[in-house]
Amino acid sequence: MVNRDYLFSNLGAQKYSAPEVLIAEKDKLLRLMMAKLLQVSGYRVHTCGDGSQALNLVARQSFDLVITDLRLAGADGMEVLKFVKKVQPRAKVIMVTDTPSSETLLEAKYEGAYSYLRKPLQLRQFLLILRDAIEHSRLQESYRLQRELERGSPSAERGV
Repeated sequence: MVNRDYLFSNLGAQKYSAPEVLIAEKDKLLRLMMAKLLQVSGYRVHTCGDGSQALNLVARQSFDLVITDLRLAGADGMEVLKFVKKVQPRAKVIMVTDTPSSETLLEAKYEGAYSYLRKPLQLRQFLLILRDAIEHSRLQESYRLQRELERGSPSAERGV
């Protein structure tokens, strides 16, 4: 059996440093409010106002969490979701919308969205979902490393 203390201490500083979050939101005021809320909660936040910018950021930088509006200029939230899951499959994606429908909810879940929230956001619920998403990612990573350690993988021994 693998020592859990070893596992958690060897995940690397980057994995347990402040989570990297991208907020792609068309409403500037909501985008700034979410960013400020997440910054004071310990997240490293990047923001953009349209889908094309979001795609460019996701192509250049790694994120733990992407929060995207469903309706964005340039590329809509579904396109952002699909691209994130393609290039950063471990990143969690939370969709937010002011025009929810069962069709878009099902599509978002099918494409791999972690959560689908309706605007206006309930701040307490929003923060709980973000924390759950980050914790879920960390647990998945620790299980992946545990499996690699049990198989004797050199990358797991280095904590990569």
